[in-house]
Amino acid sequence: MRRLDKTAGSLFLSALVVLLVHSGARAASVKDSLDVVTATNSSAASSQQKIDDLSRETRNLLEEYRKLIDGSEYEAAYTRELQELEQSQAQQIAALREQIVQARVTQQRIVPLMRSMADSLEKFVVLDLPFHQEDRIAAVFDLKERLRRPDLSVSAKFRILLEAYQLEQDYGGNIESWRGPLQLEGEELSVEYLRIGRVALYFQSLDGSSSGYWNAKEQNWAPLDERYGRGLVQALRVAQNLTAPQLLYLPLPVVGGES
Repeated sequence: MRRLDKTAGSLFLSALVVLLVHSGARAASVKDSLDVVTATNSSAASSQQKIDDLSRETRNLLEEYRKLIDGSEYEAAYTRELQELEQSQAQQIAALREQIVQARVTQQRIVPLMRSMADSLEKFVVLDLPFHQEDRIAAVFDLKERLRRPDLSVSAKFRILLEAYQLEQDYGGNIESWRGPLQLEGEELSVEYLRIGRVALYFQSLDGSSSGYWNAKEQNWAPLDERYGRGLVQALRVAQNLTAPQLLYLPLPVVGGES
């Protein structure tokens, strides 16, 4: 009986040793597995970090590439704009040069034309109704003197000529009255003149004893019929802004005929 117990004890001890050995082997295997998992996770984390770094670097490179592309496109657009501007300026320069040439030709033609226009203006004033004639003829002489001045540009001379023509043209669109002397049949009278545009010119003595109109056909003063005396007085008041404009009862000369 004691021998059986000893045998059983030996078997139990052997099984325990085997179990401990097996447990130790399994523990070592688990530890190795955990080490492998840990190493794998560490490697995976490292790989992911590298992937993230590469991805970030790729995005940076892509952004830089896009900036370079945008910059090159802007530079190309700016270059095209400069080229178009250069072409436009070249065309403008060519046009200005052509205008300069034309201006020189025009200047050569316009100077004689202005002198001719001044001569025509002088003849017109001499043959026109004799109102402010001395002042108007003096203005024409002054105009012709200024047209001969070398220190005035062609444009300034042309402007002066146009102003003289404009002044004469303005006389045709208004009425005017003024007081002055009149030589009539060897006698000097103080009269009130009345001008109606360039159509008619009248006078009336200050005492109202005589009145007349300019006969353009005969180039002299003709007496005005007494029936027009009241109309002349009214016309003078209108010209002097003493009464409102109204229908005037006055004879008007007819070109090529009697008044």
